[in-house]
Amino acid sequence: MRRSSAFILALLGAAAVAVGAATVGRGTVAQALATLEHVQPGWLLLAGVGFGTSLVCSARAWHAGLRACGGASTSTDITARYAVGSLVNSVSPAHLGAAVRIGLLSRTLPGSDPVLRTCGVGAAVAAARALALAALVLGAAVLGSVPLWPAPIVAAVVLASLALGARLSTRVAGRVAAALEVFRCRRTGLELARWIAISFAARLGAAVAVVGSFGIPHALTVSVVLLAAIALASLLPLTPGNFGAGAGAATLALHEAGVGTGVALALGMTFQAVETCTGMLIGLGGSAVLAAPGTRLRRWSFAAAAVGALGVAAMVGVASVDLV
Repeated sequence: MRRSSAFILALLGAAAVAVGAATVGRGTVAQALATLEHVQPGWLLLAGVGFGTSLVCSARAWHAGLRACGGASTSTDITARYAVGSLVNSVSPAHLGAAVRIGLLSRTLPGSDPVLRTCGVGAAVAAARALALAALVLGAAVLGSVPLWPAPIVAAVVLASLALGARLSTRVAGRVAAALEVFRCRRTGLELARWIAISFAARLGAAVAVVGSFGIPHALTVSVVLLAAIALASLLPLTPGNFGAGAGAATLALHEAGVGTGVALALGMTFQAVETCTGMLIGLGGSAVLAAPGTRLRRWSFAAAAVGALGVAAMVGVASVDLV
C-alpha cells in the first residue's frame, strides 16, 4: 500500500509538472530563463536570510507549544529537530517532513502519550498558520489577483475549531485530553500566534527581496500575490518542495496582477529555489546538531552544510561577475 501510494503521488506530481509545462509553453520558459540572467544576487542572499528567519520563528512557535506540554528542551534543540523536517520536505512530497518533525519533537516531551501531545501542538501551529494565510489571501484578493472566498471560510473553520478545542481540553480525559493539552493555556496560544505572525512577516520580507532582485516596481504588492499563490499551492504538495506546482500557481496569479508570464514564472522558480536551498542548508545544520559528537553522521552533516553554503556563495559570485 505504501509503495502504491508513493507511486500515485509521484505520478500526480509528474502530471502536474507536465501540465504546467504545457500550459506555460516553450517561449515563456525561454523568456523566464532570459529574465533570470538579470537577477541581482545580493537581494537573493537577503531573501535567504528572510527564509531562515521564518524557519527559526516557526520552530520557536513549536517550542512555545511544547513548553506548555511540559517540554524542557532548549530552543536550539527544538529548532534543530524542526529544521530536519524542513530538510525532508525539500526532497520529498506530501509534507513527509511533518511526520519526521512529530517523531523528533515528541522525544522532547516527558510523560505518557508524547506523540499525541506533539500532534496537538502541531494542530495549534497549523491553526495559527491558517489564520495568517487567510489574512494574506485577503490582502491578495484586495489586489484582485486571488479569489476572496477561501479567506473567510478558512478563518471561520479555524476559529470554530480553536474554540471547540479550548472548551473540550478541560472536559475530556484520556488520549483526547492529551491531544488537546496545548489548548488549555490561552497565553501559550497568544505566544504561538505571535511567532507565526513574525514567521509570515519574515517570509513576506523574503518575497519582497526576491521581487526586488528582478527590479520589478510595486514590490510589496507583487510579493503579497506571489506569497499567497505559493502558500495556497503548498496545501497539497505533490512534488519535492512543491517545486513546479508552486511556480505554476504563482505564474497564473502574477499574470492576473499584470506581471508578464515569463517574469512571473521566473519569480516563482526563484522564490522556491531560494527557499528550498535555505531549508536544506539549515536542515543539514540541524542534523549535525542532533547527531552525537564524533559520529560519522555529524561529520557528514557539517561537511554537506559547508559544501552547500560554498556552492550557494560560488553561484552568487559567478552571477555577480556576469552582472558586472
